[in-house]
This record gives sequence, structure tokens and C-alpha cells, in this order.
Amino acid sequence: MTTREKIIVGLMVLTVGYGAIELLLPRAKVMPSTSLPAQSVEGLNAFITKVADAVKAGTADAGTLAIQKAEAAWKQDPFMVIRKATPQVAERAASKEPLRPVPNMTYSGFLEIGAKRLAIINGMEYEAGDRLGTGGLTVKSVLPTKVIMTSSQGEIMLPLQESE
Repeated sequence: MTTREKIIVGLMVLTVGYGAIELLLPRAKVMPSTSLPAQSVEGLNAFITKVADAVKAGTADAGTLAIQKAEAAWKQDPFMVIRKATPQVAERAASKEPLRPVPNMTYSGFLEIGAKRLAIINGMEYEAGDRLGTGGLTVKSVLPTKVIMTSSQGEIMLPLQESE
């Protein structure tokens, strides 16, 4: 047996040994870090009960019911993570005058890559501090639901426009 073959066999023995340990030794149970709100759990349980009853009665197919539920209108994008503002931020936002929207601009997308947040405005990507090419606007902050920009006339809020 050559040295190369001995190394390969040794690695295989280590791999099989590790697999046996993982399989045979009990693991500590890990609880999920986030829990669903009670209303979400209740809605999910009601849907599962409805599907089970319909399948038992033979009136509908489980796949058909799942597709109907998926095609129904969603209250919000299930993949969008919304972080709650701290009390200080909420107080500052409440004390300011309402921000006016910009009629000729469209905020159509939000990207968060690590600590970097990008807003897609009129098909271009901008982050906080970037200057827009039109109207002398500067991006102040990028949020999942809106972009706040500053200009010589004050602050401007541009809401997210989701396409269907």
C-alpha cells in the first residue's frame, strides 16, 4: 500500500468514526431562537385541520387546498424582515412634521447585505449618503418600507412600491 492510499484510508476511518459518534451519541435538544406569534400558530393549526378534514371526507385534495392558500392575497411579504424601532427613534419620528412623497421617483426594491442597505430607486442602487442625479437629493436612510432623502426644501419620504 502506498503512502497516498494509507492517507486516504486513514481519512475514511476518521470520517466513519465521526459519523458513528454523531449517530450513536444523544445530542442536546436545541430550541429554535425565534417563536411564532400566537395568531400565526392558530391560523396555521386551523389551516392544517381544514386540510385534514377535507382529505378525510374525500371532498378535496391536500395539494389543491395548499395551492389555493398560497394563491390567496398575502398581508405582507413573508420574506421581508421588519425590525421594530427603538423608543427614541419612534419619538423622534412622531415629533417631526410628516414627510412629503416625491411624485416622479419609484422605490422598487430593498437589499440588505450584511450591514449595507441598498435601495433601488428608478432602477439604480443607492445607499445612505449617496446623491441622486436628479433634484439635488441625498439618501439619508434606507428602510425596508421607505427611503428618507434630504433636499434643500427638507426631508422627503419615498415609500416602497411593490409590484404584483
